[in-house]
Amino acid sequence: MEFNSRKESSDIRDGITRFGAFEYSPKKLEIVPICTDNLRANMASLIERLKLGKYKYKGSERTFSTRLKYNTIITIPSDEMALEECQRLLRENPDWVGNENLDRLFLIHTPEQGYESDDETSPYYKIKRFLLEQGIPCQMVDTPTLQNPDWKDLNLALNITAKCGVTPWVLPDALPDADFFVGLSYTKSRHQNSQRLMGYANVFNKYGRWEFYSGNTETFAYDERAAYFKSLIKQTLERLNLQETPHIYFHYSAKFSRDDRKAILEAARSIRPKGTYSFIWINSHHNVRLYDSRVETDGSLSRGSYVIASPNKIYLSTTGYNLYRKALGTPKVLEINAWIEHPQNAPNSPPDLKALAVHILSLTKLNWSSTDSLCGEPITIKYAGDIAYLTDAFLRQGSVFRLHKVLERTPWFL
Repeated sequence: MEFNSRKESSDIRDGITRFGAFEYSPKKLEIVPICTDNLRANMASLIERLKLGKYKYKGSERTFSTRLKYNTIITIPSDEMALEECQRLLRENPDWVGNENLDRLFLIHTPEQGYESDDETSPYYKIKRFLLEQGIPCQMVDTPTLQNPDWKDLNLALNITAKCGVTPWVLPDALPDADFFVGLSYTKSRHQNSQRLMGYANVFNKYGRWEFYSGNTETFAYDERAAYFKSLIKQTLERLNLQETPHIYFHYSAKFSRDDRKAILEAARSIRPKGTYSFIWINSHHNVRLYDSRVETDGSLSRGSYVIASPNKIYLSTTGYNLYRKALGTPKVLEINAWIEHPQNAPNSPPDLKALAVHILSLTKLNWSSTDSLCGEPITIKYAGDIAYLTDAFLRQGSVFRLHKVLERTPWFL
């Protein structure tokens, strides 16, 4: 990965703490902390820890070129009153809503006791939704982190600064034969006894740098998905600075249907007729297991190894044996299927499977939600899944979720 001053490191935690974030742009970020009376001292200690660091973490200013400040810690009698307090603050400070500078973040303690992790009625989801719709970056913090932030402070600071526009790290070299990657997902919801969907896209450039989020503003029926996906792709590509003959990759964790591909292709061709468009289905729900019997491994297929199954299919190991982290989960390979749509009158060459493996493996190193970022799936579909999980909880609350425009250019869902 590449960090500040073009310094590179294969170990992401070491690179970010030694060299600092890739994008050096000094920033002042106001924290608005909210917690119960009994946790006030813990909140103050946590913010100081984020500012100054401990152990290998050198603090937010040296690591992320971001100076944290706060005026006061706002205390409430109970956690259930946090949403009401957020609403009061925005009524009294209307200029905070939709602040394009992204220089203010709400840091809120939310209880983990008494609620399931996906309970849409919990303060976590209610507060998060309210602030996101108002264009306010927010970071929730649980009780164990407030009581003991050891080894959690670096990841917390990473989440906070990334949500406010800081680019922590990128790939040192452009990925081959690629201009942009678009991760697609949708959220299902029940609406008057019928299933409704909302579609989303998150976009990355050829260096793996986050570009923006794009989403449908209304729900639609499953049978209407082709038309809505077409609209989503068109509005997404219109926002990109594209050359005349771009190569754009659409990543999806479900199999592209013929109608899906046709709708997406029509939308893409309407923007750049001479572009090349690759549809990549990344499937983790299969029964194939691959192993390595060499004595120097632990038996799993080494991370980065791939097996060709057909002219348009490979199996890629992203969680197998590696030098940097001994355990990355069950050694389950990703099944990767590719369909390429070339421009009219261009020769129909098969996909470059080695380049495809390089793309997917490289995109597993860009998970900005953690400095331990060698994950098992590329961020295109990981982030898509994170968005779908969060918005699904919002939709279960009974109304359509509308993210504020100013947050579309940041990974607000981390």
